[in-house]
Amino acid sequence: MTKSTHTNEAIRAAMDHLIDRATHFDVDALETIYHRDFHTTLVMPDSTVQTYNKQEFITHFRKQTEEGKTQLNTWADWHDFHVLGDTAVCVLSRIHSGMNGEEMKLLCNIEFRFEDERWQVIREQIFLRPLSEG
Repeated sequence: MTKSTHTNEAIRAAMDHLIDRATHFDVDALETIYHRDFHTTLVMPDSTVQTYNKQEFITHFRKQTEEGKTQLNTWADWHDFHVLGDTAVCVLSRIHSGMNGEEMKLLCNIEFRFEDERWQVIREQIFLRPLSEG
């Protein structure tokens, strides 16, 4: 029997929470959302790659708050959810300007681990593309 915490709906709720807190630059919430072993890979439009660990990524959000940014675009297009045991993956597209200051389309693969009685983001792979690429 599937645990109520281990469903596509639970992953969608975890993603909704992540999007809400990240788009509002809530670094305190991000401390609990991102797993201690969190790692993100950003592939920029020119194919350069940026990587961040948990503290580096949270520092990126904190810097934007210090620069006066208050909220990013919350738009999301959901493509796939998959739960396998205490791991899960969500694939979605997003639009926002939080990574480089220019509104871009982000193609995202977000991996979760269920630990400490909650879903935590352990890995993000984000491909940034100009909005003109659709």
